[in-house]
Amino acid sequence: MTLNKNFFITLFFCFFFLPSVFAENFKKSDIKIIGNRSISKETILNYTDSKKDTLSTEDLNSLQKKLFETNFFSKIEIKISGKEVFFYLNENPLIEYLIISGLEAKPDLKKSIEKNISLKENAIFSEVLLNSDTKGIYEILSASGYFKSKVEYKVNKISNSNVNIFIDIKLNEQFFVKNIFFIGDKKLSTSTLKSAISTTESGLLDFFSSTSVPSVDRINYDISTLKKLYLSRGYYDVQVVNGSIDLIEDNYTNITFVINAGEKYIFEKFTINNKAIALTDKDLLYLNENTKSIAHDSYDPNKLNRLLKTFRDYFDSKNISVNIDYALNKLPGNKFDVVFSVVDIDEKKFINNIVTKGNELTEEKVIRANIFFAEGDLFNPSNISKSIDSLKALRFFKKVNIETADIKNSNNINLIIAVEEQPTGEISAGAGYGSTGSVISFNIRENNFLGQGIQSDVSLQLGTEKVLTNLSFFDPEFTDNGNSLSGSFFISSFTYDNAGYKNKLIGSKISTGYDIYRNVTLDSGLAFDYDSIDVQSGASSLIQSRDGNYLTTKFFYNIVNDQRNRKFQPTEGYVSGFGQSFATLASDIPYISNSVFGSFYKELSEDFIGTIKYKIKSINSINNEEVKLSDRIFLSDSELRGFTYRGVGPKVSNEFIGGNYSYSTNFSSTIPNGLPDSWAARTNIFFDVANVWGTDFSGALDGNKIRSSTGVGLEWTSPLGPLSFTYALPITKDSTDSIENFSFKLGGTF
Repeated sequence: MTLNKNFFITLFFCFFFLPSVFAENFKKSDIKIIGNRSISKETILNYTDSKKDTLSTEDLNSLQKKLFETNFFSKIEIKISGKEVFFYLNENPLIEYLIISGLEAKPDLKKSIEKNISLKENAIFSEVLLNSDTKGIYEILSASGYFKSKVEYKVNKISNSNVNIFIDIKLNEQFFVKNIFFIGDKKLSTSTLKSAISTTESGLLDFFSSTSVPSVDRINYDISTLKKLYLSRGYYDVQVVNGSIDLIEDNYTNITFVINAGEKYIFEKFTINNKAIALTDKDLLYLNENTKSIAHDSYDPNKLNRLLKTFRDYFDSKNISVNIDYALNKLPGNKFDVVFSVVDIDEKKFINNIVTKGNELTEEKVIRANIFFAEGDLFNPSNISKSIDSLKALRFFKKVNIETADIKNSNNINLIIAVEEQPTGEISAGAGYGSTGSVISFNIRENNFLGQGIQSDVSLQLGTEKVLTNLSFFDPEFTDNGNSLSGSFFISSFTYDNAGYKNKLIGSKISTGYDIYRNVTLDSGLAFDYDSIDVQSGASSLIQSRDGNYLTTKFFYNIVNDQRNRKFQPTEGYVSGFGQSFATLASDIPYISNSVFGSFYKELSEDFIGTIKYKIKSINSINNEEVKLSDRIFLSDSELRGFTYRGVGPKVSNEFIGGNYSYSTNFSSTIPNGLPDSWAARTNIFFDVANVWGTDFSGALDGNKIRSSTGVGLEWTSPLGPLSFTYALPITKDSTDSIENFSFKLGGTF
């Protein structure tokens, strides 16, 4: 028994204490590096823990592993002699020349490969990186449709320290998508599925577009798109198994998506699980009433998220500090009970410090002016997403991320705003042609001048009916309290054949704006213009009597309330406002003008976005003089379709002279068009009601008849540039009106 006890004591001692007895520690100064040519000892030892003065055998093994991972060395051996450690290294050579051949006719493809491979001239060469880059090149070629291409390489050793690398790409013909198939329990029509995905079957536009080129990345994106489509249509259990690329004859491929849609679900029941002390009965009633808007609708996560955002915005507006989220409980018969859980925020946190990173050009004040929080504010998570959207809308940054960092033993947090800047300058030229004539344009624009968020713009337009030169700037944060400043100088010339005169203007304006309330802005300023009216020889005597030069100086202001969910292609909310202009007594013809306008947006369903717009305008002289020809009111081609621009309203003989008053109301809705989402094409049906009337010209014919029209329009960002078509039928009109059923416009930048 004593023997056994002594045995186990000895065994215990050996197991736990002998390793520490035999383990050795080595001073960093006793480490010898042998074989390094271009990489210093200090750089090598930096891969250890800098706080340690001595290294264990475990530390040495870790250092060896880290050095191998750098790909700087082809050999790393460790030998220990007494208290000294020897590292025997073989450095990988440097790349003197890297030559990629075979892509002379495809410079963009070559540039993409050069950008994405790891091997670079004057960088370290390794076989591992070469094999990895070769695989990457094959992936890039396949993603561009160049299947069955070959990549060959040759490494020429110049010396022990330098190599030349030659990569030869034997490019096969580019493949295109011939057919797209959807198989399985797909439930939705093939045309609907094809219009949803970005991949398209080959056609006439292959020269301009790459969407018919088979790509693994695009297929994976399409799988995600299809899942979102099915979820939005109620198919909660949908599975898109895969999307395969099958090579067939004549450099074509077939794409096949395997879909199992499952059954359709509906929202049957809504439950409010309230655990928040802060909520009143009135608040709970608000939540319950709003759930009725989607009751018995098909399951759609987008509807739930919009409802969740509505609730969170409501709490924010009431300064109620709660968290709200939802969970889905399946009910018999493919139905859901949606449970909204509301809980108090146990610990309020305050913002201690805000740090910005990555803004090398953009000044920090520009970022701070576009976020919804400041130091000392109560932390509200919803302000994070709103701030990210606001910063992205500037178009200064490629990426925006906001992270939180808790401070130990404190109810404060720090916020880190990390951005990745992108080029903000634009140079564009364009050409367009439409039913109203042709135009060419040139534009230079900088959206972030000097990194201060200042927009500057120089533009020139030369068209059949107009010549326009404009210089402008806009500083959204001109003062520390958020006042904006804008200004412009312009020279223009307009020819109006249907009015019998040519109008030349030179002028400028300056204005300032600021927020009155949340999303409510006031803009006011001064403007002047010098107007030369040159009447054509065949014009009526009344028009000829208005020939001459006119000076106008005016004060103006506009108040706008913008409650849209987004500025571009909004789906919810509204924008409304009114404004006035006062041509002063220093003007040749003093006047007062008024405008009231508004737009309302409502998502009726996934494919139908309803819009109602209205506009009312007036202009009248102060001293009973006739308002000059160039200041009179005409309806724009977006206010009244189906009629020519400046083709309705008061007339003198055959000449349209414009009116003193106008109004317009437009009803429209987007509709499905069967075109792929990647085309970014929108189709609208519309109904316009408008009129322009009132004249202080003696002898002029005034028309008070209400005009109306209905029709369909298509807007498409085509490979050739923005393209729009409109077909409208006048419903009510005057006998003197000028009709234009079909109109189109083509223009783009290059």
